[in-house]
Parts: sequence; structure tokens; C-alpha cells
Amino acid sequence: MPNGPLSGIRVFDLTIAMVGPWCAMQLGAMGADVCHVEARDVTGAGVPPNIKGQSIGYITWNMNKRGIQFDLKSQDDRADAYELLKTCDVFLMNMRPDVAGRLGVDYESVSKVNPNIVYVAVTGWGQTGPMRDLPGADGQIQHFTGFGSANGVEGTTEGEIYRHFTQMDATTGNYACQAILMGLLARKRTGKGQRIDVSMLKAISSLQSGRLAEHLSSGQDPKPLGSKAQSVAPSQAFLCQDVRTLGVEATNEAEWRGLTQAIGKPELAEDARFATNSDRVEHRDELSAILEPVFASMPLDYWVMELGKVGVPCARPMRWDELKQHPQVTENGYLVDIETKSWGTVKTGGPPWHFEKSPARWFRTPEFGEHSDEIMREIRAELAAGKTTAAARNQ
Repeated sequence: MPNGPLSGIRVFDLTIAMVGPWCAMQLGAMGADVCHVEARDVTGAGVPPNIKGQSIGYITWNMNKRGIQFDLKSQDDRADAYELLKTCDVFLMNMRPDVAGRLGVDYESVSKVNPNIVYVAVTGWGQTGPMRDLPGADGQIQHFTGFGSANGVEGTTEGEIYRHFTQMDATTGNYACQAILMGLLARKRTGKGQRIDVSMLKAISSLQSGRLAEHLSSGQDPKPLGSKAQSVAPSQAFLCQDVRTLGVEATNEAEWRGLTQAIGKPELAEDARFATNSDRVEHRDELSAILEPVFASMPLDYWVMELGKVGVPCARPMRWDELKQHPQVTENGYLVDIETKSWGTVKTGGPPWHFEKSPARWFRTPEFGEHSDEIMREIRAELAAGKTTAAARNQ
């Protein structure tokens, strides 16, 4: 396999659900040796649907790893886990705060085994506060952070959960991945490992910095606007003559003027109500009332052609069966076919970045405990040879 930018880095991946596995999957794509730890009695239950008895979530979020199983409540298995930890650069888990202590992998215990480790604990609500011990899931976080209240059908007051519900999980996982990279960089500079805490609550608050700033500056809560954007107008979906939907957005004044030309209404560019983006946002409803019948007068392909001529961003919602065959997707490796032992060919998203000198990689999810013997043989040989660091493993 190619030597990615994290080649030689080893990760003890004690993660469940999506947040942690998603994070570790990105590290594995960058070349890290990610040892995904499952309990010995794991059954494959998880986020539905299942494929041949195993969760689609497990399949999708655990690519680029090797699989090992431990019963961390067992003294012998815990001793084996500590041997593995001696050779690891990163420890990652996403469970409630007190679980790590019960399993003997709290920071104090792990740092005694390996003082240089970058220890990352991901929780739903943080390490302190009245909600610290509660489970945190994507939908809960959307509601609690106000994300849900700003999304939904225009004119409603309660909002709704974003239907692609893994948005909060993946965002938190990405923040955790960033934290690990920064922790490894800090260790290289200082020679010291450290504990890093990441919570979904903080991650999704950061994700909404722009919306929070709007509230703090105006004193008003963002309201659901359907497909419309809060800070740009026009930026919404329009129904065309052939009953297909087209997303259109004018992000600057040049695009706005181009849009008015493309739809045959250049006078809108001189209308004081729509002179600037701020004006258009203020008069969003009036602008929509003008544009909706215009787009409804011609089919979608006509508007894609006309808007493309003047450089106005537009796109139609694409179905998955279309997306996977689109040349822009295939030529850039957005989707990758992976051959698996139990599930046949699985189509999955590939690496989101391209490294010219140290290419990323993407390979199948391990079956439960598939590499247990292989990993233990390797780490015992490394311990015997004194090769407990990434630098030594890269020699």
C-alpha cells in the first residue's frame, strides 16, 4: 500500500457508532495503522440497515483499518491491550466519560503505559456539567444546539432534524481528526503526549458560528427558510416547467446581474429593493415572488444552459444512481469500489484529499477481530526489537 503522510503512526481505535470510527477512518486513509478494537462478544448489531448480519454503519465507517478484539474487563486481554498501547501514537475513543475508567483505559492508566501517547476522548456533552453522563446522538445534538430550529419548512416555528442525520457525527469526527493531527504535531515539537477532549456540543457550536453571530448581532433567532439561504439572496430551489427543481444562487453582484440578464429581466438589477445582497435578503419574499414564475416558465435544462452562459451557480438535485456514474465523480475518484470478504463489492466515498508525494489509500473494513493474531505478533516483535515509535517502524 502507498506510504501516506501518517505512515508509521499507530492508532488504538476504541470507537463505536459513527463519530469515532469516522475520525479513525480518515487517519487510516492518510496511512496510519489503525487497529480497530471490538469486544469479543460483538454481534454486528448497530446502525441499520444490516448487510449479512453486520451494520451498514460498521461497514461504511471502518474502512482503512485492521480489526482486533479484546475483552477489556478480562485481566489477560487488558494486559494484551496494554502491550498494543505501548506501540501506539494515538488512543481514540468516543464513549461516555466514566466508561474509560471502568475498562482500564482512562487517561491516567493509558499514559502510565505510554507517556507519549496522544489521547483523544470524544463525548456528546463534554467532561463536566449536568449532562456529562448522558448519551449524545446526532438528532439530540441538532435539537440542543439550535441547529434543528433553523432548518425546515419556511413559516414553521419548531424546525426539524436535518435528514442526512450523520452531519453532526461526521463534523465532530472531522474536528477530532484535526485535534489528533495537531496533537501529533505538538508532540513532535515538545516531545510530550497529552490528553485532548472533543465534544459534539462544542463541535456543532463551532459549526454554527455564523448563525450564532447573526443572533448575537441582531437579537433575533434564525428561522426555518426551506431551501433559502439565511445570508444570500437569491439562493434557493426553484420549480421549473418540467416539474424538476433547480438550485440557483447569486453570491456576488456580477452573478446577480448575470442572473437578471439570463432570465430576461435586466431591470431587476436597477431596482432599489435588490441593489445589494443585503437589500435582496431584506426583500427576499418579494424577490422570490418575481423569480418563481419565471423559472416555472421553462424546463430545467434550458435554465442550466442559460445560467451557465453567464456564470451563475446552479445545480439540480441528483439521484445517487446518477451521481455514481457522473464523469466529474468518476474521474476524480469520489466513489471507490471496494471488494469485501462478506459483502461483495461495496461502493464508498474515497479519500477527500490528494497528496502528491504521499498518496492516501482506501481499503475494506475488517471483519470483527480479523487481524487479532497478526497485530499481536507484530507488536510483540516490535517490543522485543525496541521499535515502539513511528520513526522506528518507518526504518
